[in-house]
Amino acid sequence: MTGNPTYEALQQRIRELEEESIKGKRAIAELSESEERYRLLVENANEAILVIQDGTVKFVNNRAIASFGYSEQEFLSIPILELIHPEDRDVVTERYLQKIHGDKMPTRYTYRTLRKDGQTQWIANSSVMIKWEGRPATLNIITDITDRKRMEEVLLESEKRYRELSIIDDLTQLYNSRHFYNQLKMEIDRADRYGQPLTVLFLDLDDFKQFNDTYGHVEGDRVLLRLGQVVRSQLRQTDSAYRYGGEEFIILLPMTTSKDGVVMAERIRTGFKRENFSAVTGKDVHMTVSIGIAQYKPGENMKAFVHRVDQLMYQAKKNGKDRVCSEP
Repeated sequence: MTGNPTYEALQQRIRELEEESIKGKRAIAELSESEERYRLLVENANEAILVIQDGTVKFVNNRAIASFGYSEQEFLSIPILELIHPEDRDVVTERYLQKIHGDKMPTRYTYRTLRKDGQTQWIANSSVMIKWEGRPATLNIITDITDRKRMEEVLLESEKRYRELSIIDDLTQLYNSRHFYNQLKMEIDRADRYGQPLTVLFLDLDDFKQFNDTYGHVEGDRVLLRLGQVVRSQLRQTDSAYRYGGEEFIILLPMTTSKDGVVMAERIRTGFKRENFSAVTGKDVHMTVSIGIAQYKPGENMKAFVHRVDQLMYQAKKNGKDRVCSEP
């Protein structure tokens, strides 16, 4: 039926459908190839990948399975919170709620997770909102940073130890004079600001050179160590003690009057005097300490304050040693 318009239109429509079919098959093939590339990329990624929806895992890749120790079926049946360390669950839940309530920007934060074997691991999670089967979900790209966290903890502990060593006297384990002046300035500022009393005790071992010449420096160090222990045993939580230099020690007593400081000084003096430093059985060798006490005067220069209490300690020595000397 050549020339029939209806027939020609039908033929044209058939050709169009055939072309559309070819294009559709090509598109399906391209999509299938694209999905295969995507699947291979996800499955072989170095990071663990999880899709989470309504508090449960909807998808995991091979890396996630290896990292957490769960099988794919176990992942799909376990509540997500069971994978998170109990101490971090509140923070992670808060971040998740922020995300599903409109925060569209990728979020990266660190927290602890639990492996199937109970071991804790630190992760860095980059999370972004996606659609999963038509509903909101989060795509989570997870990096194991456990080794990095351990190194950070070692470094922090090393830095802390270094700071402690730089301000602590090796022998007595009290603070050293460098730290004393830093702390004294802080306490003076606090006393001026709040009008609170501040008292300083200055201690000096009596006849320590003579003891060293007689018994040697090893025994002398034992005396210094024991005095530091006696001092430390009398400190309150707010107090601090320092080896000022040689056989001299200083104690800072915040929120303490000179009168109350005398009470502590007497306990230290009498307690230390009872110690026996003889290396020979049946022989007693006792040491004594002279102590000066002064209370800070508002607005007083720091060096003038230290000099004043130092002079009171020397006054105790002049008055016969083994005593406490304070201002009237």
